[in-house]
Amino acid sequence: MAAYIFLALGLLCALIGRILLIGAAFRVSTWWGLGVFLPFGPLLFRLSYPDRALSSRKFLLATLPCILLYFVLGGASRSRLYDRRLFGPKTRVASTPLAHYALEGPDRRAKSSGPIVELTPNLAERRAANAREFERLGAWSEKLRLQKRDLLHSDAEGNLVYNIELAQFSAALEKATAEKAQFGAK
Repeated sequence: MAAYIFLALGLLCALIGRILLIGAAFRVSTWWGLGVFLPFGPLLFRLSYPDRALSSRKFLLATLPCILLYFVLGGASRSRLYDRRLFGPKTRVASTPLAHYALEGPDRRAKSSGPIVELTPNLAERRAANAREFERLGAWSEKLRLQKRDLLHSDAEGNLVYNIELAQFSAALEKATAEKAQFGAK
């Protein structure tokens, strides 16, 4: 409670000091009065007319201890800006690994989640995955058929790329067929 009283007192001193500075600037000239509202205007006025800005300076200097007492008495620590719930320790989601630089070691503070257990899919999931693989291989086969149709016999490099991709397709088809036979997919 006392911290907020010092905050209000500091704001009141700052306001009175600014009003006194504006009044002194308008007493010098209208242009100085308007110039005080520009950036660095108050500083230039205080440097040009230090005797006229003396009363304003006393109030502005009284603002500093009031604001300092506000912080010392803990007014800012109770505000929402420093709320521990907002800026407290963060919990890390286990599914997102952190990237480490070469010279950094692993985070020693992080709790280990224990051993990673890989669950094998059941028979229905394996059959569904095999069916999806055959669909993918069918699209790949169609793409290879069109590529072979458009390929020229004189294009040696194109034929080499086609043969490599055809070998990859054949290996994938053989693997999918073996899985189908193993799990008895329909």
